Amino acid sequence: KNWMSFSQEMKALGIEVCNFELYIGRKYPSEEVCSLFEVSPEQKLLVLERLRGKVNFPFVYFISYFNPSLKLTGDEDFTRPLYDIIEKDKGVILNKSKEEISALVADSFLSEKLEIKVGDPVLLRKRFVYDINNNPVEYNLGYYRADSFTYIIECLRD
Repeated sequence: KNWMSFSQEMKALGIEVCNFELYIGRKYPSEEVCSLFEVSPEQKLLVLERLRGKVNFPFVYFISYFNPSLKLTGDEDFTRPLYDIIEKDKGVILNKSKEEISALVADSFLSEKLEIKVGDPVLLRKRFVYDINNNPVEYNLGYYRADSFTYIIECLRD
């Protein structure tokens, strides 16, 4: 299946994307991120956090960690599409996305961000993005309001 960025997905659905919050910083990575990028848990990684959705309606909170080999500084213009920055500015050709989808309930942080009640259902999409050499580039967590996101998977039979 072909995969698209969030901006491309929304454009295909005819939805104008709004960025409500954008935070860039450095954080210590989780064990899963350390393992994916083969980095030490003591090495802070660049993190991009964005609250996005339709006009006046935030419905997804993204947290992205990036492989240090990308050499992102944090000074990039992250209002631009992320994969444009990676491909056009950094010359890295993205090739594959592996995704895991699970359900959880909103804690106080997510309830505030997504404007839902604590305990409301949330869909978590973990996305692992790789370049053409199968090197991991991005680890992305997307927390979606369950009432405003449907994930469609289309498979062809061999």
